[in-house]
Amino acid sequence: MRLFLVAVCACMIALPMLTFAQGEPGWNKHSLGANFELSIPMGDFADYFAGTGYGGNLKYQFGADTRGVFTATAGYLVWSQKDLGAGTSVQPSAFNIFLGGKYYVTEGFYASLEGGLYFVGYTYEGVVIGAAGNTTRFMLPIGVGFQKSGFEVGVRYMLLDVDFNSFSFTVGYNFML
Repeated sequence: MRLFLVAVCACMIALPMLTFAQGEPGWNKHSLGANFELSIPMGDFADYFAGTGYGGNLKYQFGADTRGVFTATAGYLVWSQKDLGAGTSVQPSAFNIFLGGKYYVTEGFYASLEGGLYFVGYTYEGVVIGAAGNTTRFMLPIGVGFQKSGFEVGVRYMLLDVDFNSFSFTVGYNFML
């Protein structure tokens, strides 16, 4: 009985996804998508502030022509707690808003460039005292990916600022509107 219920639930999820999958955005086509993101910090960001991060994004896409797409993305990331030694740790999280575009080099393969803001929050915990704070940073994600029948995978290098860079891997699905 349990296996039957799992199969029914899987069909209820998969059938609409396959029904609405109409390919990549083209001239005057719209899509709304969601993706899971895995963030690997680089440089000082990895050394002093964050471990591996995860989160998700919502993305709206509007086809400017057969190869170009305008994008608007909003999402949330949280990185694992980083031990700084001496009983002190830090844990950052971020809400992001990006505007940009994608250009399909060949069928399915694209290059992307976005720009926007990262609203970073962090919590320091120590033996003696704890603290929390917020900052806003400009972010420039540069990426490549593949999108086919609504499914999308991508890799982005996040240029947050000189000391806070990361690689992000995304997997998601886009519904044509």
